Amino acid sequence: MYIGRTNQKVMTYARPQVQKVTVTLPKAHHPLEDILSKPAVRKALLWMTRRGPDGKCFLERLCENYDNPNADFWTRLKWYWSNKAIDLALKKAGLDKETMKKHLFHHTPTVKSLALTAKSIGTYGLTVPQRFTAPLFVVWNITQVCNLSCKHCYQDAKHKPMPDELTTEEKLDLLDQMADEYVPFVAFAGGEPLVAKDLWPVLEHCKKRGFHVTIATNGMLLTPEMCARLKEVGVKYIEVSIDSINPEEHDEFRGLKGAWERSIQGIRNAVAAGIRTGMATCFTRETVHTVDEVVKFAIDLGCSTFAHFNFIPVGRGKEIMHHDLTPGQRELLMRKLQRHLAEGKISIISTAPQFGRSCIIYGSEEGVFATGHAGKGEGKKTLVLSRYIGGCGAGRCYCSIQPNGIINACVYIPSEEVGDIRRQSFKEIWESALFSVLSDREDRGDHCGVCDYRHYCGGCRARSLAYTGDIQAGDPGCVYNAHEWIELTAGADSVMASHFAMPSGFSLSAGCGNGCGTSVQTPLVQLKGLRQQAEQLAQIVTSGVVQAAVRAGEISGVPEEEVRDFDEVVDRLSSLFTKN
Repeated sequence: MYIGRTNQKVMTYARPQVQKVTVTLPKAHHPLEDILSKPAVRKALLWMTRRGPDGKCFLERLCENYDNPNADFWTRLKWYWSNKAIDLALKKAGLDKETMKKHLFHHTPTVKSLALTAKSIGTYGLTVPQRFTAPLFVVWNITQVCNLSCKHCYQDAKHKPMPDELTTEEKLDLLDQMADEYVPFVAFAGGEPLVAKDLWPVLEHCKKRGFHVTIATNGMLLTPEMCARLKEVGVKYIEVSIDSINPEEHDEFRGLKGAWERSIQGIRNAVAAGIRTGMATCFTRETVHTVDEVVKFAIDLGCSTFAHFNFIPVGRGKEIMHHDLTPGQRELLMRKLQRHLAEGKISIISTAPQFGRSCIIYGSEEGVFATGHAGKGEGKKTLVLSRYIGGCGAGRCYCSIQPNGIINACVYIPSEEVGDIRRQSFKEIWESALFSVLSDREDRGDHCGVCDYRHYCGGCRARSLAYTGDIQAGDPGCVYNAHEWIELTAGADSVMASHFAMPSGFSLSAGCGNGCGTSVQTPLVQLKGLRQQAEQLAQIVTSGVVQAAVRAGEISGVPEEEVRDFDEVVDRLSSLFTKN
């Protein structure tokens, strides 16, 4: 199914069928699934999340009054037996009471997450993937203004605002609508959010309504004073984008000399202020081999999180789509990130939905699993949770808001305008047909439609739309859809072939032709051997057999640290004939 942005009608057509290459997974199960599937439980959940005259639901009041030292005598008496029941349950589960109070019962965003999940299960039932009555997470591009001109900017941000950006009053009203629907997490991006003229009243209102707030910034304005104020208004996490650990490369990509130094200092200031801080990187095929060094750099800076941003050719990114990773490069990148996640030195998140699948393939049964763009956990219970909330969340548990109030399924899908907050309520927009389509992972093209990992991944909908024009097509960035990538990049065949061609100046019998005295026999022998290795590796990273990709270095005879994918092997071939 696909929704055209002109008429917003759902159109169905036959999708290409492919042979499934993944092995059927043993189903992970948790007893709670059976309980939540009962009709009586669904009714109870709806009752628990129905708002009362005070604007709060039973679940919110229950958590608020659990072991609350500020409650009066009659309130404590009213909730006495509920508190005793919770104490007993925590003791039986072996959970620390004070920890649970801090991170669950008295932590408003977590309570809102519980209320939203309960309401969603009560409304739609327990679905795979889980459909929600409102997004768990919203990315809000609060302004179009930016102080940089990054080459890969999905927003195509400018140095001036949109003429029709939301007023402060409209922004506060939108926050109220989101809070009323139990939306727990909001990330402000841009443009550059720290230059938004009404940032502070917006953040103050977020604190008042109990949102967990994230700021995604280029970091250049993160002075000690700015960080102190952000912490004061309740910002819980700051994420700074760094494109390379090489200052010159970063500055060239960002369009401003000295940007790297200011951004790195911004990270240090945020860490020093005691705000949880992350470093985010969008790897290209020229920088993907530096992933280990980049993650180590983030650790050395004191970051708690490293975030990988999947490259999507939208906005200004369309102009540099030739720098996108191949499926083989992305697979090896996911493997590297999974290793860092398992090591536990830093939290790892990725906007590439394949990361969830990679945690299953390359990890152990009791290892660490990704539950979505920002979540993680250990063991089989997390694997069960991942089946419901993992993978691409666009239009299913996440959406984006443009500076002028236009709502999209994802910041990387700006072409599909789902609704306008000036014309519809937030609740009405969330119930749109496109969001219903994106909640269905059975109607997907190519291998995404038959993949055994579709509920842990689902493929990136933004990449599918950007490359094929079909939001439900297979994700061409995955090794299981490598055939699709090959078709899309067929125009590059002549370029690839030129890597294997003999350069001018070489002779089969007379050496290099420039008096170098070097026989061509040795390079030809090397060429034959390396070409065989290249062909083997090409088959591995495009066959769809991910387990074989794990052994890419071993099978090709080239160490994994030296070979990132087929492209690098081809580069080696061409370097054999470089004249010095």
